[in-house]
Amino acid sequence: MLLDASSLAALVFQEDGYEAVERVLGSSYVTSVNMAELVVVLNRQGSDGARIAEDLQAAGLTVVPVGWPHLQSLSSIEVLHSNTGAKRALSLGDLCCLSYAVHQEMEILTGDRAWADLELPVPVSLIR
Repeated sequence: MLLDASSLAALVFQEDGYEAVERVLGSSYVTSVNMAELVVVLNRQGSDGARIAEDLQAAGLTVVPVGWPHLQSLSSIEVLHSNTGAKRALSLGDLCCLSYAVHQEMEILTGDRAWADLELPVPVSLIR
């Protein structure tokens, strides 16, 4: 299971749906880009993002690097997204997570409802 920054933020802040993330955390993955995104968000809110990232890893979350092979589907994902009529563009972190999941054929767990509208070749599960 691949987690995105929104699902991890829900866990850290105990927002709606955090229980779904908590159940799979110990056997899940997050891209290094999404972990960096989470750390920045936490730091901006006055938390120690690096310490929280370390705690998540200690709980079993695996951080995976993103390389060029994982990003081959970026363009096609952007086209899929634009075809949904979405008003908000996908962030770099979103694109990296989605592209990595497609390349690795992994299910994604997210708090971003717009991802459910994408016609991806991998399952997208929502936490709320």
